[in-house]
Amino acid sequence: MGVVLLAPVAQNLREQLSDASLPFDVTSLVLTAPALAIALFSPLAGYFVDRVGRRPVLLSMLLLYGVVGMAPVLLNHPLAIVAARFLLGIAEAGILAANFALIGDYFQGEQRRRWIAYKSSVAALMATLFYIVGGFLGEWGWRAPFAFYGIGILIALPAARYVFEPPKSPQTERYPVPSAPRAGVVLPYLVITLLCAILFYIVPLQLGLFLERRGEFPLSAIGVMIALAGLGNPVGALAFRFLSHISLPVLMLASALLAGAGLVVAAMSPGAPALVLGGFINQVGCGLFVPITVSSLLQVAPSERRGTSGGAWSTAFFIGQFFSPLFVAELIQRSSAGGELLMLGLINLAIGVVAYFALRGVRRVPASGESARVDIKGLG
Repeated sequence: MGVVLLAPVAQNLREQLSDASLPFDVTSLVLTAPALAIALFSPLAGYFVDRVGRRPVLLSMLLLYGVVGMAPVLLNHPLAIVAARFLLGIAEAGILAANFALIGDYFQGEQRRRWIAYKSSVAALMATLFYIVGGFLGEWGWRAPFAFYGIGILIALPAARYVFEPPKSPQTERYPVPSAPRAGVVLPYLVITLLCAILFYIVPLQLGLFLERRGEFPLSAIGVMIALAGLGNPVGALAFRFLSHISLPVLMLASALLAGAGLVVAAMSPGAPALVLGGFINQVGCGLFVPITVSSLLQVAPSERRGTSGGAWSTAFFIGQFFSPLFVAELIQRSSAGGELLMLGLINLAIGVVAYFALRGVRRVPASGESARVDIKGLG
């Protein structure tokens, strides 16, 4: 919801919030402040998830999300709205970290991979739905979409009833103080996540530009074509549910090959249909990136550090989201028309190969009991 819900009213926001006395674009900050806050505060949010507990952090952040999310309905000063949006991102950081930890706590093995797939595919589908909701509410005025963030309070009510705290350490009534991070183990997963996030946002953020370079299309048509290509994302995420027999390193390589192949298809033909088809294929591959990286990190994250690991994952992913348009814009300037798509396809392949060799250093060891054990080889 962070950006998608407000995207349809972005121009109205710019008209209402423009302030000549400020030396920056307030609207851009309103849209991007949540992502910046997630990137900055996710590690801290993860620490509190591990130290205080999953349930109290989740419930408190859902309530905060609803309150500060709706605040711009009443706020007038542009900087006050930016501050509320930044607090919204902090709440999101806590929600994401608690979510990551609870999936690791509640589920193991195949069941865990299944729920990660469900989560990723539903998130992708809801992004499309919230775009429609934002456009509909925007008809009532630029403040109306902010009111919808109150859904966080509504979600907190059933969460208080059904979300339970996982078993705590038998030696203490509190979660153990997290040990020092095993950087040699976790860092490769975070680097892979950051690189995958850069690739993940190529089609959602740049397809409109690529379409404009291939012909003149009405904005409504461009929106439909982007939506059609974007449907590949939930398809790929849901496909993860049925690919549990494939090892994560091989699946990562295959998803990168698929994502790269889609960009190559888009580059090989000058027409818009090939661009949309290639974008759809790319998004199927990219849809697998999120569940693969989350599953891989959960395999090696100790139970007492799942919140911290989830926070680090969120930071890596949202930093990648920030750098994606900058990276692609630089590549477009240095490439001929169509050449940038071919180059991006090859970059997908290269990252897939690197990720394959990094992830294959983790060999799962069959174990009974609540916590899955992993054997670390070659990652530090």
